[in-house]
Amino acid sequence: MVVRILIAGFASVVGGLSYLTGLTRLMTGLLLGFGAFCSLFLGVLFILPVDSDRLVFPIYDKVPAWPYFLLGGVLLVMTGMLFLVKAAQAPSEPVSSTHFKYMVGGIGGYLASLFTSSFYWFPSDARRMAAENSSLNIEVLMGTGLFLLGVSVSCYFLYLASKGNSESNPDLMRRFVLAFFAFFQFDKMPLLVAYLLIYSPDTRVIFPNIAALALSSYIPVGLFLLKTTWDSRNG
Repeated sequence: MVVRILIAGFASVVGGLSYLTGLTRLMTGLLLGFGAFCSLFLGVLFILPVDSDRLVFPIYDKVPAWPYFLLGGVLLVMTGMLFLVKAAQAPSEPVSSTHFKYMVGGIGGYLASLFTSSFYWFPSDARRMAAENSSLNIEVLMGTGLFLLGVSVSCYFLYLASKGNSESNPDLMRRFVLAFFAFFQFDKMPLLVAYLLIYSPDTRVIFPNIAALALSSYIPVGLFLLKTTWDSRNG
């Protein structure tokens, strides 16, 4: 566990420093590529036969794998566009307190959407025993929809925050916002939620179909990273 924490901490520091030092396009490509790889990996898992005794990521329920492959393909296309498309130069906005307010709103909305949705994703033992499966599915679907909406709005606020700059540093807020986003692993949040909805060895209460919808929140995250990177002057 300690080794995993150290590895995660090292990855966070590397991601944040890469954005701060100007390796914007490279770091965004790595984050988008990682999301694509994870989506394709989950799709492969659901192609394989159901096996609860599998040592690597056991699967308890058979569901269609195509949503995961579709999402992986979308993220791969976005990764290719990052390096192949040359976007127009973004308009200049002098940094002000408004940009920091947008950033606080984006971060707060991101965290609030996660913790608020968790009440729908992880019902109590008494609730699981009393409720029907269809009722639990509806609640989890509502939580996932709330999470997807919250992530989309939060990424928009973070993009607005990234527009602030100064004459001496035209990418001031872009670097800062992207570094903060990468350091706290916000880009991994869709994968974490999908993992929790797929893998539950204790209760075996899983929602792999809804997990694909939760993982699709990678799209607004990817669009935020892609657009902000395109706007960077020296990405």
